[in-house]
Amino acid sequence: MFIKSLFNFLSKFHYDSIQKYSKNLQFKIMIDIGSHQGEFISRFLNFKKIETFYCFEPNKKLFKNLFKKYKNEKKVNVIEKAFGDKISIKKLFLSNLTYNSTMSSFNKKSNYLKFKNLLLNDQKNRKYASVKQDTFDNYFKKKNIKESFLKIDVEGYEYNVLKGSSKKIKDVKYLLIEEQFSNQYQNNFQKVKKFLSKNNFKVVKSFYYPTLHYKDILFLNKKYK
Repeated sequence: MFIKSLFNFLSKFHYDSIQKYSKNLQFKIMIDIGSHQGEFISRFLNFKKIETFYCFEPNKKLFKNLFKKYKNEKKVNVIEKAFGDKISIKKLFLSNLTYNSTMSSFNKKSNYLKFKNLLLNDQKNRKYASVKQDTFDNYFKKKNIKESFLKIDVEGYEYNVLKGSSKKIKDVKYLLIEEQFSNQYQNNFQKVKKFLSKNNFKVVKSFYYPTLHYKDILFLNKKYK
């Protein structure tokens, strides 16, 4: 698929810029929520300062590929799990372009969504999978995640993930989270910013995707200053 090849090409430059900037950051744990095919964490495996990786991916096929990919990496934990505001079973929309699979509610009035559905042929014969959803607080309640770098890429479901992290988010040092500029999902990124501000996080850097349809924002927990 041409679209998939194009996104892989553009994502390489995007993630490389984040990796380059992160070389000067101090953290010991990396948590990747929405690991997809490991494109993000693969760039950090040679960082000696990172002691443990947690990779979460609810798509069963992608999870199996990740598990096989990192089975010999002792520092990498691959977990078949989604995160949200409560422990439950959720429906994961399976896009033909796996980057765009999501548990978010769609904004049916969005012209961007209509164009994307046409481009990816996602409109007809929509496919869903039932996935296990946990909360960040529940999964990490007995784990030490101080000095951690948390990356969240869940296609419009970011605020739901954060709502389930009100306790343990205080231990996270860096948080990288995606802000989309389209209105394809029924979400409000202002709620994300408000949540993070309330929990003592500040913006330190923004990384714009080459097509400029979203950016990744890096936040720092101010208690680590």
